[in-house]
Amino acid sequence: MPMRPLTFSALLFLAATAACTNVPELEEGITPDLRRAPYPDLVPLDGLLEPRPAPEAQAAETQASLDARAARLQARAAALNTPTN
Repeated sequence: MPMRPLTFSALLFLAATAACTNVPELEEGITPDLRRAPYPDLVPLDGLLEPRPAPEAQAAETQASLDARAARLQARAAALNTPTN
């Protein structure tokens, strides 16, 4: 269904109006000390980030953890199903 010219004009007017709104100044929150502070040194990220484990090792560790949890839950379920006298 084609858009009516009046509807298109209204949408265009709303978009233009939104683009002209005044946004509170962000720089009002910056203290004078921060304005005078030097920029931080740029350093490569290689030394800052710790190495991540290989996905295969992580998957094996997760699988082992899930298998152990499943065994504990099965043992717990078996204990709950044991009749007590």
